[in-house]
Amino acid sequence: MCLEPSIHLTPISSMCVLVVEDEPLVRAVAVEALEAEGFEVIEAPSADDAVTFLRSRDDIDVVFTDVAMPGALNGFELAHLIRATYPHINILVCSGALPSGFSGEAPEARFVRKPYRVAEIAPIIRGMMPG
Repeated sequence: MCLEPSIHLTPISSMCVLVVEDEPLVRAVAVEALEAEGFEVIEAPSADDAVTFLRSRDDIDVVFTDVAMPGALNGFELAHLIRATYPHINILVCSGALPSGFSGEAPEARFVRKPYRVAEIAPIIRGMMPG
């Protein structure tokens, strides 16, 4: 279930964002910042867990994922799976180190380099909304 924003916040978005990050502190900061911006947020510690959420929910609008994670899938593989299976879901990928030969351009996802400022993430996600 998407977490509800704090009672004192007025939701400015009905978008549901799935944050996929294996580092608990990094994930907590991202979740808190997105909730403060009025997004509904689900969190997953791995791409494998993210797939479970994607299969069981139909309200996820954006997946914000790290690249390097434990499990069967990394963030790029998750992005490819989402694009093939859930083409209506927008994808934002982040990583501190780009794989050799990868420019950061990906047709299936937007990309931001770590360390990112949490203040820059919400506008990117908001810009993924149609209209």
